[in-house]
Amino acid sequence: MDLEWYLRRLGRMTPGEVAGRVADRFNQTTLRLTAHHRKPTVVRTMPFRAPMSNLSFQGADGVLAAADQLLEGRWTVLGVVRADMAPTPDWFLDPVSGMRAPHDVFSHDIEYRDPSRVGSIKQIWELSRHHHLTVLAAAYAITGRAGYAEMSAEHLRDWWKRNPLGRGPHWISGIELGIRVISWTWIRRLLAGWSEVEGLFDLNPDFHSQLAWHQWHLARFSSRGSSANNHLLAEAAGQLVAATAFPWFPQSSRWAEQARLLLEREAVVQTFPSGLNRELATDYHGLAMELCMVAAAEADASGQPLSEGFWETLRRMSDALAAVVDVQLHPPRQGDSDDGIALLIDPGQDRWASLLATGAALFGATGWWPELPGTDLRTWLITGLAKPPPLAADRPSIRPDLFGDAGMVLLRTSQGETPEIWCRLDAGPHGFLSIAAHAHADALSVEVRHDGVEVLADPGTYTYHAEPEWRSYFRSTRAHNTLELEGVDQSVSGGPFLWTRHADTRLDKVDATKSAAASHEGYSRLEPGRLHHR
Repeated sequence: MDLEWYLRRLGRMTPGEVAGRVADRFNQTTLRLTAHHRKPTVVRTMPFRAPMSNLSFQGADGVLAAADQLLEGRWTVLGVVRADMAPTPDWFLDPVSGMRAPHDVFSHDIEYRDPSRVGSIKQIWELSRHHHLTVLAAAYAITGRAGYAEMSAEHLRDWWKRNPLGRGPHWISGIELGIRVISWTWIRRLLAGWSEVEGLFDLNPDFHSQLAWHQWHLARFSSRGSSANNHLLAEAAGQLVAATAFPWFPQSSRWAEQARLLLEREAVVQTFPSGLNRELATDYHGLAMELCMVAAAEADASGQPLSEGFWETLRRMSDALAAVVDVQLHPPRQGDSDDGIALLIDPGQDRWASLLATGAALFGATGWWPELPGTDLRTWLITGLAKPPPLAADRPSIRPDLFGDAGMVLLRTSQGETPEIWCRLDAGPHGFLSIAAHAHADALSVEVRHDGVEVLADPGTYTYHAEPEWRSYFRSTRAHNTLELEGVDQSVSGGPFLWTRHADTRLDKVDATKSAAASHEGYSRLEPGRLHHR
C-alpha cells in the first residue's frame, strides 16, 4: 500500500487505536527477535475434555465422499480444485496464480495485500484453516477406518513442522489462528477412538508448542478499533475454545477468562437489537453465528457456560436469519462474502440450512420459522455439547419483515403463498465501524427473487485481494441495483477494505409488506448536491 493509503487509514483511527497499533509494532519487533527461543511450559493435569468417537449418524454420505476424494489427493478450496493434497499439500501455494508466499521470512514482513508478490492470500490462508482435516476426522469417527486418521495426522505434523512461530504467511491474521485452533480441537475430539491420537496431540511437544504459540499470539495481537469486526469474534472464539478444551498451560485460565469476556462483549456489540449482524454483510452474520455456537458448545463442555445474555444474543441472531431467508432458505446477498466457516464437517451440507437447523435444535423453531430439511451432522455434534440456559420467552410472534435498526425491509408474499415473491430493500447504515471494511456502496439497492430464483441480483464479492479492479467494481454503486450519479459511488472508497465517507441512509416509510420509501445523502457532495429518494 502507498503512503496515501496509510494516511487515509490513519484518518479513520482514534488516538487510542493509533497507540495500540504502535504497541503492536513494538511487540512484532520483539517477536522477530525472540520467536525461536519461545518454548511453552506444559502443565497437563487433565485429559482432553468431551471426546467423541464411533458416531452413529444417518446421512453422512457427503462426509465420506469428500474424505475419499482427499485420500485420492483432491480438495476444493474457494471454488478451486487442488490435486496436490496427498501425501501433503504445499501450504504456501496459491493454486490460481501458481505463486508461492514466502515461508522462511518474518510473517509481518510479507506484503500479503500485494497479489504480485503472493498471489491470492485468501487461497493460501483457507487451506490452513484445516477444514479438510475436520472432514477426515469425522469420516474416521463414522467408519473407524484408520486411513482417514492417518492422513489427518500426516497433514498436521507437516504443517506444524513447516510453520514455526512468526515465520511465513500463516501468522499474519488473527482470524486464521482462531479458526485453525477450533479445527484442531474438533480433530482431536473426532479422532478420540484412534489408538495414536494421544501421541499426535496430548503427548506431542510439537503440538504443545503450536497450541501455546497460537494462544499467545491471539492474546498479544488482537484486532483493534476500526478493525475489530468479525476477526475479533474469531480470535476470541478460537482462544476460548483452545483454552477450555486444552487447559494445559499456566496461562490457560487467564486466556480462557479474557476470551470469555471479549466474546460475550463483542457478540452484543456486533449484533443489532433486531438480531442482524452490524457488518450488514450476510455471510458474516453466518460466520458470527457459527463462531458463537462453537464457542458456546465448548464452554458448556468444560463446565464454564457463557452468560444468559450471550445466549439471548445468539437466539436473536437465529431468529433474524430464519426471518430473512427466501423459500429456498437463502438469505440476502449483501456486502462482502468470503465463504468463511467456523467448523466444517460435511462439505456438501447447505450452510444456511445447517445454521438454521442448529438454531432450531438449540432454541426451538417458532411457528413462523421456515420448514427445515432435518438435522445435519454438524448440528448433531454441536448440540451434543451445547446446553443453552432457560431464556425469557421474548421472541417475535410473527415473521418479521422490517429490521429498522439494520435498515432492511422485506417486501414479499405471505408465508406459504406460492410462488414466493421476495424483495429486499437496503436502507441501512453503510457498514460497521469507521472503515466499514466489508460494506458495499449499495444504499437503496434492491434484490428480487421469484421462488428463490434471482431476478434482480446483488453482485456479491468475487475477489478480495487478487484483482483490485474487480474488487473495486463489485463494491461499487454501479454494480448494484440502485442509482449511480456522475460516475461516482455514493460512499467514498479509500482502499479495498476502507471507506472514508459513508452515505447516510434513512428509512422514511414502510407499509407492512406492500411498500417502503427511503433516501440517502451520499450525493450531497456533488455540485449541486442531490438527495436520492426511492
